[in-house]
Amino acid sequence: MIQIPFSRDRFADEAKSRISGINTTLEFDNIESGLLKAAHLVADTIGERTYSKIVRAYPDPDVEALEFLQRSLLHWALYEQLIYLVVRIGNDGITTKKNNDETTIYKYQQDELANNLINTAWFWMGKLIDVLNRDPDNFKEWTDSGQKQELDELPISVQDFNRWLGINNLYFMIRVRWIIREVWMDSVEPRFGEVVDERLRDKVFRAVVYSVMALACKRLAYADLPESVRKDIDNEQSKTNKDKAETHIRESVSRQFEEQAIRYWNDLDLAISIGRKSESNIYDNPFPVTGDDKFMVV
Repeated sequence: MIQIPFSRDRFADEAKSRISGINTTLEFDNIESGLLKAAHLVADTIGERTYSKIVRAYPDPDVEALEFLQRSLLHWALYEQLIYLVVRIGNDGITTKKNNDETTIYKYQQDELANNLINTAWFWMGKLIDVLNRDPDNFKEWTDSGQKQELDELPISVQDFNRWLGINNLYFMIRVRWIIREVWMDSVEPRFGEVVDERLRDKVFRAVVYSVMALACKRLAYADLPESVRKDIDNEQSKTNKDKAETHIRESVSRQFEEQAIRYWNDLDLAISIGRKSESNIYDNPFPVTGDDKFMVV
């Protein structure tokens, strides 16, 4: 079984400084399942060998990668376990805790808490990947991993997503890499082949970014979507849409990105068409010089 970098006996003390607002009475046994699920998520993101190397540093508190790993695991775990922390499931059924001192939170407060946990988990995952990239000699497992190689081979970078959509996190790039490849193969290669016209680079990357987000809205898990997109989905889930399925809401948000992408692809096709016509005019002179031209120089 995959290992997690926490001690059952010292969990409350270890976790207190690693997660925002944790109640130190939280028992390890009540969150262990969420931690294990989070561990598999992180291992899938950075590679199992990389994950195992970082965990072997436990309990050294001075290993930066270990600290970032612990922080991300805790926030992912609490997000996954949130519903179980809000309610109580026992032999007599499912109940919520209400007494003179405490009561359950409102739905909007729970949603805000869930989003905060996702955002913080994203942040620490980004910091963890930054550490791995910054110290390749110490993390050869990461350098040689399929995840790192696939990330390096992507035709566009996180800077492109940051430029056009304000998304600047390598965690997102790893989770969405398969969609990037699909869009590139289906929409870019048929237009350019293997080499993109450098003059149209910005137009191509902008179209790709919006196409990727349109597909991501429909295909990725909610927690794998950027905060801005999650907010759009939550806003669409208004009073008038509260009875509609999440797939309907996602389709609506996806359509907004898709419409932008189509506009950019159309602009790109127009630019390609004009460029080809201009090149053709260079070689196809509509007024050829003949021997009857009195100004012809022999």
